[in-house]
Amino acid sequence: MQDTPETAELAKRAEEASQHAKQLRAELRKKRKADKLKLQQQLGAELLKFTDIETVSQLRSYFEKELNQEAQQDIEAQQLAIEVNSFADQLTWNEQRQYWQVADLRALTDWLATHRSRH
Repeated sequence: MQDTPETAELAKRAEEASQHAKQLRAELRKKRKADKLKLQQQLGAELLKFTDIETVSQLRSYFEKELNQEAQQDIEAQQLAIEVNSFADQLTWNEQRQYWQVADLRALTDWLATHRSRH
């Protein structure tokens, strides 16, 4: 099959469009990279306003400390849920009075007392 002038022109236009698309993708990558750098600089400036962090190692230790605290809080929340479930599993339904009865009221109130916000 021979190229006609029309198909040659279309092939040329397709190649130009392909090159233009590559150029646009490169420009978009460059813009995204610049936007990301700008955001990182803004975040860094905001972080410095709220903390006394001055070095990368201080930043790492700050986040390690925060992540460890979050992990500890998660563990405490899981433990609390386990304890609540153990009391809930011991509830029995009083058909006559139509309410749930606590199996060991003293243990429940003692446990609740350990979680008071005011002593």
